[in-house]
Amino acid sequence: MMFFATMAVAAVAFAGLVLWKQREALDSTKNNAGICQWSSCFYRKGGAGTDFLNALPYVMNLAPLATIFLGIYLRAATGNDWYTFTTFVVGFVAVPILDLVVGEDSYNPTAEEEVALRGNVWFRVHTCAYVWAYAASLVCLAWYVGAQSGHLGGEDRLSATAFWGIASSLGIASGFGIGCIHELIHRPTFLEMNHGRAVLLLSNYNHFWVEHLWGHHKRVATDEDPASSALNEPFWTFIFKCWYQSFVSALRLEEKFQRGRGRGFFCPQNRILTPFLVSFAIDLAIYRYFGARALAMQLVQSLLTAFLTDNANYIEHYGLRRQRRSEKTDDWGLYNDYERPGWMHSWNTGDRITNWMLFKIERHPDHHVNAGRPYQILRTFKESPTYPTGYAGMFVLSWIPPLFFAVMNPLVNKAEEDYARQLADGSYEQIFPKGANNISSAYKKTGEDFYQAGSSEYGGGMDCDIRAATAGPVWQQQNEPRLLGSTGPGDAQKKGGKAE
Repeated sequence: MMFFATMAVAAVAFAGLVLWKQREALDSTKNNAGICQWSSCFYRKGGAGTDFLNALPYVMNLAPLATIFLGIYLRAATGNDWYTFTTFVVGFVAVPILDLVVGEDSYNPTAEEEVALRGNVWFRVHTCAYVWAYAASLVCLAWYVGAQSGHLGGEDRLSATAFWGIASSLGIASGFGIGCIHELIHRPTFLEMNHGRAVLLLSNYNHFWVEHLWGHHKRVATDEDPASSALNEPFWTFIFKCWYQSFVSALRLEEKFQRGRGRGFFCPQNRILTPFLVSFAIDLAIYRYFGARALAMQLVQSLLTAFLTDNANYIEHYGLRRQRRSEKTDDWGLYNDYERPGWMHSWNTGDRITNWMLFKIERHPDHHVNAGRPYQILRTFKESPTYPTGYAGMFVLSWIPPLFFAVMNPLVNKAEEDYARQLADGSYEQIFPKGANNISSAYKKTGEDFYQAGSSEYGGGMDCDIRAATAGPVWQQQNEPRLLGSTGPGDAQKKGGKAE
């Protein structure tokens, strides 16, 4: 009884705080609340000690994994199997309320601070550390479930409640890892990219990175993108559409990729099918060594990883659309001539707690405008379309479509009105910094195929060909990495080209 009373009080507190934040977002005063919201702490220049402290808050990305083992410990100490749901309560009750109470981090680093933050290796350590912690947690929990279920000897002590608590907790913790996975697959090094792909291997979601980089970043905020939800589209219909259409799109993209290299779709180099075979082998190994219920746990956590990953997709671009400029279509008959992705085509929030837990994926407009920028220097602007709270709270809202629409639809209308006004009076260029032409990845080498013909033009009429282009970048973006052969700063593509 006490538990349900506590949840009721938490729900009322959450609803009240969300309504307060929605009112702020509606009059563009978001980012004017919170504890030390304009503080430059964790962005400062200094020596090795300062570098370590600047990156230290991102250790919070390990908190969801830690709560799984806290729940197991409490189960053992009290004999109450319901403690195995600790991760759910922390992730979707405590964190949303904490986000609303603590408030936003609205500080944007200076150009000088950006240089120091880019060179701070600790930010890369945290993203890679999550991968190892997740892999170790999966193995430990598979062993625990195998031991508790009697597969490794002894009696069956694993109740249905405990099983679902452990399996769902691992899935939730893996879902909270979307910020890490997302960051790693956008990074230009073999080590980081493959750390991100390793998590996808362990969660049976191998096609995600192909569709995300080559599909989503090209089609974002259009009806052609399965991962961009439409106005008044309920989450519970979106999720199944997104799963199916994203998988089909990934297969098409991979077939085109392999064909361009003179290979058939069914080849060892296939970046979707071959990893799925590896995932299948991992699942079989879990079954062989830890038993059927450990395998069931693995499948449940994989499903929840996909669920929360595309829950993030649902909220990130809800109701926001780019304008189509012509009737041009791509190889699959999809419209592909749109205005470039800009600061008004993704939802933004500076909420401090979930941005630390999710590697600043919530500063999403800057990511889509400048996909090569590492997470530690992504920027937030209160003039961008702004959530009333962070991702954890927005997830909960999205599960209740009428409530989600009541909160978000007025904000969608405001975003459309603001964008039209900014374009009409010329304030858009004054409010927001110009972006790089690279909208998929930080990759700089030629031949990496993060650019393909058919995406939006940025000027001129030339097709995209970074191997032949020699003119300077369209957007002079300081401190951005250069493309191979570029003549100025920026991870931008060359003038007159198209970018994917």
